Amino acid sequence: MDNKIQQQPIEIVLDSVLGSTQNNIDGHKIFKLNNSILARKDEKILFYLKKAFIPFSFYCISEKNNKLDVIETQTDNTTNTYSITVENSNPDIYSLILEIKNLLEDTSTFNFKYDITYNTSNNKISIKLLSGNSAQKSTLLFNSGNNTNTSINNILGFLKTSDKEILLNNTITSDTQIDLADGLDSIHIKCNLTGTNIRSVDNESNELLIVPVDKSPYSIIYFDDIRPFKHLLNVNVINQIEIMLQDSKKNIINMNHIPYTLILECQFIKNTREVDIEVAETFSYKNNLEKLNNLQNIISNKF
Repeated sequence: MDNKIQQQPIEIVLDSVLGSTQNNIDGHKIFKLNNSILARKDEKILFYLKKAFIPFSFYCISEKNNKLDVIETQTDNTTNTYSITVENSNPDIYSLILEIKNLLEDTSTFNFKYDITYNTSNNKISIKLLSGNSAQKSTLLFNSGNNTNTSINNILGFLKTSDKEILLNNTITSDTQIDLADGLDSIHIKCNLTGTNIRSVDNESNELLIVPVDKSPYSIIYFDDIRPFKHLLNVNVINQIEIMLQDSKKNIINMNHIPYTLILECQFIKNTREVDIEVAETFSYKNNLEKLNNLQNIISNKF
């Protein structure tokens, strides 16, 4: 048993352009291997992410967080309810508030005008209702709107706990600091091949690795861990690999068709359970053989 040659590690290069896109989102791919990876009976597989090259090509503002619901109210209580949709992008704060101002004013039925400013000292924005046809107030529906699940509130620093009223010639200010990344501090790489040696507070069992986002948009997120976490797999054959790139809110990231590369590695270690079974079987065989020889000797001496 000890003379068996252990298999050498196998490196797997996953080029996103060669994967099969799932549900039209290219952050979710299935890669079918040309040759299966097979562990012997006396081996188990350690599987881990070795390197990653991921372009920051995806948008922090997209379909998951680009809506704002509004009710405009005149002095006679006539109302107009509408929603605006911010363009998918990675804007700076000044471009974003200008876009929101233009969308609000272009969509307003009552010719409401707004002033939106950014305070660099506290990283918050202020929104003022300047004028409008018989304008009384404007209400931003962060809590009760039809699009609260895809609201831009967190990016603008507003909580979802309540709607925000803006009376004529009055101003509201963000509850918290703005967050143009909407909480994106890392990319969660999910995989169908994860180990039995994982523990998670939210019962997530398919977390291959979490890669920090420490670059600005349109640069390359490069990951190379000299001491990677290795997954002890409970399978001994790998035919295909499913990969999902997710944000911290479990949204699959749309890479906008820009290629990315993951380099994985399989290492083979002794399956101690199988070795123990083999040792036990060998010992049992030798023990039984010894008993049989002793019995034959007794019979031979007796007769």
